[in-house]
Amino acid sequence: MSLYASLSIGASGLWINQKGIEVTGNNVANVNTEGYSRQTLELSSTPALEFSGQMIGQGTTVSSISRETNSFVSKQLTGKIADYGEENGKSLPLEEIERIITIDDDSLSSSIDEFFDAWEELSTDSSASLQRQQVMQLGENLALEFQSMVSDLNSVQEGINDDLSGTISTLNQQLQEIADLNVQIVTAESTGVSANSLRDQRDLLLQSVSEVAGINYYEESNGMVSVQLTSGLPLVTADTVSTLATEWDSGTLSLTLTSGASTKDLSGNDFGGEISGILEVRDDYIPELTDQLDTLAYNLATAVNSVHTGGVDLKGNGGLDFFSFSSSGSDPWTGAASTLSMELTETSQVAAGTIAAPDNQLGDNENTLNMVALHSETLIDGTSTFNDYYATIASSVGLTVSQNTSALESADDALTQMQNMRDSISGVSVDEEMILLTQYQSGYEAAARFLTAVDEMLETLMSI
Repeated sequence: MSLYASLSIGASGLWINQKGIEVTGNNVANVNTEGYSRQTLELSSTPALEFSGQMIGQGTTVSSISRETNSFVSKQLTGKIADYGEENGKSLPLEEIERIITIDDDSLSSSIDEFFDAWEELSTDSSASLQRQQVMQLGENLALEFQSMVSDLNSVQEGINDDLSGTISTLNQQLQEIADLNVQIVTAESTGVSANSLRDQRDLLLQSVSEVAGINYYEESNGMVSVQLTSGLPLVTADTVSTLATEWDSGTLSLTLTSGASTKDLSGNDFGGEISGILEVRDDYIPELTDQLDTLAYNLATAVNSVHTGGVDLKGNGGLDFFSFSSSGSDPWTGAASTLSMELTETSQVAAGTIAAPDNQLGDNENTLNMVALHSETLIDGTSTFNDYYATIASSVGLTVSQNTSALESADDALTQMQNMRDSISGVSVDEEMILLTQYQSGYEAAARFLTAVDEMLETLMSI
């Protein structure tokens, strides 16, 4: 082997160690970069040449700059992010629902108490105009309380719809970015250029999409990823992107997925992540609560009306319906809470007695006592008073919020553990990088000394 060949070997040593210093410096520079995967210089010996019957090495070369990652851990991390997103998506609307359905001095339970207390006060003087006015006013307040609660629950649903519209728009952008990165990665790697940074960007996007929509994905042999909803419907296939859209259907914001010429309606079962959580609250939980409020309003109104129409008013006329409501579904109670109203227009219409006594303004108070008795009767399913039934609704909401808080904390802990596992594999350790930097620096100095020695030998040879 000639001295000139030795110069080439020495130069490869310089170049390799310089490259190692660059890779190490890049790792240190990105120690706090979200989603960055530590890069490692992979070296291999240059194929040896036969010289005088001996195989002589030709130095070293960079075979690749690898990206420290683990596909299993990456997919587990994506799944944990989806679990966290689902519970986190529920959190805010559930907190708002707990504010609406609560037990305190301004709750529906208090309004029910005040309404029946007014009847009890009327029983002491069934002809008193002030007490009659109080009964009517508190009856109206009770009806308005029911209406307000349903309206507030509807507002939570509307807020979810608004969030969905913005979420879907952002999601479509991210899916397009994943498809674009697929193309860039394949293009770069087909020419031998490292696409590590592009792969890091794509992994971050996959995690972000999973937090929102809950996805499954797999990498093709060419380096592209295909992304699917949890139901198996395609979102990204190579460089082709399906489009998510929102549209109003019978007053409800629905979701669709268009893949080529095919458009499919989507439900919460197609998703994981945040969308799954908020659709569960919007489509299942809030309607269930509204139905329970309707049941309470219906039973209370029909019981009060039954007693009131069985009595007589101050003028000796038969009692009218105290409350009115409209049914908007197959069940007679559907819509009762949102349409409940107090129907009396004059204090004389309050049916406090059961015996017509137009010439005796005091009359009797039997009907007021019958009305007061409703307060403690188990008229809902034969097991619950009005207050008991509402307390069950409110305590159920509190339990659901508590369970969500606990599930969110658990999901956060699991996510943190998986992120720590990912960081142990892909994260940058400054201490390790400093050790490598020292190794590459020493290697560079050694290669430089080798070149100096060869150069001196060449000068000696040339001077002979």
